[in-house]
Parts: sequence; structure tokens; C-alpha cells
Amino acid sequence: MNISVVIPVFKPDKIIFDKIRAKLKEQKYLGKIETIIIEKGSGLSTHINLGIKKSKYDIVVVLHQDCIPTSSKWLKLLVAPFEDKNVVASVSRVEYPEELWNKLNYIVKGLMVKEKGVITSSLDGKAVAYRKSSLNNIGMYDENSFKTAGEDYDLYIKLKKIGKIAYPDASVYHYHPTGFAQRIRKVYQYSNGYGALTRIHWTNMILWYVGIIKAVPFFGLITYPLSYPWKKGGLAIFPAYLASSLIDHLYYIFGFWKGFIDGKQTVR
Repeated sequence: MNISVVIPVFKPDKIIFDKIRAKLKEQKYLGKIETIIIEKGSGLSTHINLGIKKSKYDIVVVLHQDCIPTSSKWLKLLVAPFEDKNVVASVSRVEYPEELWNKLNYIVKGLMVKEKGVITSSLDGKAVAYRKSSLNNIGMYDENSFKTAGEDYDLYIKLKKIGKIAYPDASVYHYHPTGFAQRIRKVYQYSNGYGALTRIHWTNMILWYVGIIKAVPFFGLITYPLSYPWKKGGLAIFPAYLASSLIDHLYYIFGFWKGFIDGKQTVR
């Protein structure tokens, strides 16, 4: 199989981006690899759609500008599931580097604890492969409804209706340095996307009602201790998690209901 790798970029960290390029050159893959870097677009979804339209091959890998493959076999492992004609997407695991985690202050660790270590999501757009024909079938990324958040879960809901989504043993390091203000901004952005998703997809979403409960002022705070990842944070991070949940809850409320009422994600 030949592969097109699409990398949407916006003011990338040069050191990280150079490592991504170097790691792509190291990939032990026998097929042809086309790399497309997209710098223009009015949002992440638009960036990616532009890259997909430019791609020559039916297997398209979308890789974010801050995600470095963990091995030279990443690409081979990621696209292997496409040997099955029913597979429409293949999703990488995402690992938050320990070196970045150790640099976070205590409160930010409380905000970030769910992202500690390795995450396998339903469809994380940071490092995922698609069958281009399947993307064309569903209208590609919905750039009208999702600018910078929610677009990958929207794809998950649509793609799982037409084929299988694979989760191979392929992973990337997510080098995304985060401070308190940056993380709170992300809470606002992500919740805005989740509100739009809930408005658009409702019961097609897994545990859709949890997002609504979490967006109820004060009452939604009960969801925080119930969803704490004890295996990741343990007792040490729990106080920081509870303390940060107050500000997290506030931004989540505003972001979620803005997305739900607007019916689209707009926070950048």
C-alpha cells in the first residue's frame, strides 16, 4: 500500500517538527510515502481537508505537528489493518511524555491527570490513518461544524456506521507543553466541541448524558470525583484534581452550552 501523510501545521515548534520529519524518514515501510504539509486554512478541520484533497493515495495518515512516532515501525503497524477491506480507519495510541509530565506544577497535574501515560481513544485525530474513499463517502471532516475540537469524534460516529475502526500496537508521543492558562483554554475549547457534538449526535454518542450532567452548574461537580483516574494519579494527585475541578467546571459549563446552543464548535 502507498500512503499519503498529511501534517497540518500552525506555528510549529521547530525542534519537535524536525524530530517528526526525521522519524518519518526512519520508518521501515516498503510502500511509497507522500508527505503533505498544510500551513493554510481557517481551522484544523479545513487544514486537514485541504491535505486530504491534495493526497495521491487512498490510505491517508493525519499526523499532528506535535506528535512524534515512538518507533520506526509505527507507520507499518498503523496501516497494516487496511489489509482488511472492511477497515475504514486505524488509530494510534497517544502517550504524554514523562519528561513533560514531570515539569508540570501540582495544580496543572490535577488538570492533566487523565492524559498522563498512554491513551487509546475511540478515534484520536492526532495520529490516525483513514481510507480516503471512506472519508469521501461521509463528506470528510465537517469543517462547518468543527473548527478546532470535536472533529475527530464526529468522524468516529460517522465512520463506525460504514466499517471497522482498528486499534493496532502503534503509538506516538504527544509533545504538547501545557501551563495552567493554556490548559484552561483547552477545557473551554474541548467542552465547546463536546457541546456541539451532543447537539448534533445526541444518543449516537457513548454516555452522551454524562456530558450534559457535567454542564449543570454545581450539580455537575459530582462527576469529577466519580471519574478520577486512580491508577494514573493515585492519592497524591487527587487533592490537586479536586481543587482544579472548580475552575475546570466553570469553563466546561460555558464551553459546553455555547457549543450546544450554537450547534457548532467555534472556540479557537
